[in-house]
Amino acid sequence: MTLVDRIEEIISAAGIDAGVAVWHIESDTRLDVQGETPFPMASTFKVPILATACRQLAAGVISLDSRVPLADEDKSLGSGILPYFEAGLAPTLRDLLTLMIIISDNTATDMVVDTLGGASVVEDYMRELGLPEISFKLNCKDLLRYAFPPEVADLPAEELVKWAAKNDILRDGLCFSRGPENNVSTANAMNRLLLLMYGDLFPEDVRAVAFDILRKQQYKQRIARFLPLGVKVASKTGTIGGIRNDCGIIALGEANHVILTLFTEWDEAPIWNQPVAYHQRVFEVETAMGAIGRAVYDEFLGAD
Repeated sequence: MTLVDRIEEIISAAGIDAGVAVWHIESDTRLDVQGETPFPMASTFKVPILATACRQLAAGVISLDSRVPLADEDKSLGSGILPYFEAGLAPTLRDLLTLMIIISDNTATDMVVDTLGGASVVEDYMRELGLPEISFKLNCKDLLRYAFPPEVADLPAEELVKWAAKNDILRDGLCFSRGPENNVSTANAMNRLLLLMYGDLFPEDVRAVAFDILRKQQYKQRIARFLPLGVKVASKTGTIGGIRNDCGIIALGEANHVILTLFTEWDEAPIWNQPVAYHQRVFEVETAMGAIGRAVYDEFLGAD
């Protein structure tokens, strides 16, 4: 059975829709399953943001040591810890980039995007890199607003949380679109971006900053789920509704690296308010993602 056959088998058994790209860096072996199909990035869009920050760091436009004050209006729904801190806290840009990647802090992300000059700056850089498949139109706060009906979308965060406890989100909202009006990418395009970042796109010191942060990832239940202890993975996850994504570079040896992007989607709507069924389904989906990660690891382990 080929690796593609194995991946397709895992996807089918899990009952998910998926875009998968596997690129072995040293041999330039490339394979995919729906690798050219756009999927919502969810928080994997924080990789293009990190790349844009690296570009501005390399150009001296921004500094890792600069401090960015937190304001109440910066605070976003979703993952992260900054919404629980008092306004006036002034983390460094390095702190914000770290929070953005390793715990997917949405507030930190939006503060970084503002520092870089807005979402259009990130998307323009993707175009400059020759990655038109990567669209970034909405920061976290704006993206999540489209998960709610217009009549409640502008309520304060605490009111939205109460509303969402009793009502399902908009499953046909913009944040689930696969069109360029949303934050979308193909699996192959995300792999291409990670390959560029791993290569000579940035000076070595800037590249080291990016991958040092990516390797500190705290969410390891997807690509890295079944990898042996000690295997280094530089990665970023993404989650919204039934979307479960992960992308990164697995280090199998000193000269043996594979890039893996997993974009997955499943029908969450029937069980959004059934905790037992919901968590069982998440377990199944993330187990499938881990199985793909392990299959990729086993395939290329002896390639160096």
